[in-house]
Amino acid sequence: MMARSEKHEAHAGSYHMNLRGVACALAGGALWGFSGTAVSYLFRSSGIDPLWVMSVRMVLAGALFLLLALVRGDRRPFELMRDKSAVRDLLLFAGAGLFLNQFSYLMAIQATNSATATVLQSLQLLPVAVVACVIGRRAPKRREIAGMVLALAGTFLITTGGDPSQMALPPAGLLFGLLAALGGAGLAVFPGRILAKYGVTAVNGWAMLLVGLIAAPFVPDWGQAVASFDISCWVVFGALVVLGTWCSYLFYMQGVHEIGSLKTAMLSTVEPISATVLSALWIGVVFSPTDLLGFAMIIIMMPLVA
Repeated sequence: MMARSEKHEAHAGSYHMNLRGVACALAGGALWGFSGTAVSYLFRSSGIDPLWVMSVRMVLAGALFLLLALVRGDRRPFELMRDKSAVRDLLLFAGAGLFLNQFSYLMAIQATNSATATVLQSLQLLPVAVVACVIGRRAPKRREIAGMVLALAGTFLITTGGDPSQMALPPAGLLFGLLAALGGAGLAVFPGRILAKYGVTAVNGWAMLLVGLIAAPFVPDWGQAVASFDISCWVVFGALVVLGTWCSYLFYMQGVHEIGSLKTAMLSTVEPISATVLSALWIGVVFSPTDLLGFAMIIIMMPLVA
């Protein structure tokens, strides 16, 4: 009887952790959708340089993570920096994951457009799936294959309206789009070991701070960067840092920690739904039939991988 009770409690705990991980992955993807809409608003309203946004938001969000650890009395950020193997993993995550994804995505947008860049970035599902199967020494499950197909197709429909002619692919755009996908895969795969040992706060805090500092020298003109910012731009930028960066990565990495990289990467494709809905409510974008079909595909995908 005791063994049966312990088994039931373990199963219930696993179920609740899976449910929490799914919720975190969805929340992270939804807040990334807000992030994209907020950045679009800033670009339209002020013409701010993308690298300024990348550098400042990462430094501030990283500082928020580390401040949270300090307030909680969490010593793990300091312990991580004394662990040489963990520092190597952190540098790999920050460089080949976070920086590669953020920088390449911005460059892909500049070379093509946001729709094309988003579709190319969504290809991150493929390398994540390959890594998950190699580590697990297994073939992809039918549910996973169906989920990936639905996620990719839904993202394509929402971001292009189903018209491939909207996807201009000059060589630079294709290159940076594929690099953004590799960086996105790195976000899901590289931090697994250090997340388990040191937690989301320490890993995100140091990685974001490092990426923000690396991006700073590339900002063209710090003196004129925010000259056209008004009150509304500062409010939106504050929300971008707290909600679109700090909270989104907090939830996403917690999802990776609890349900794994592949499920989190697929569930985070809720991002285009969030971005489209917010664009409609905030900027006045009208839904098309292909948008609604794309929404349906992504929504159907969720229970397949959850």
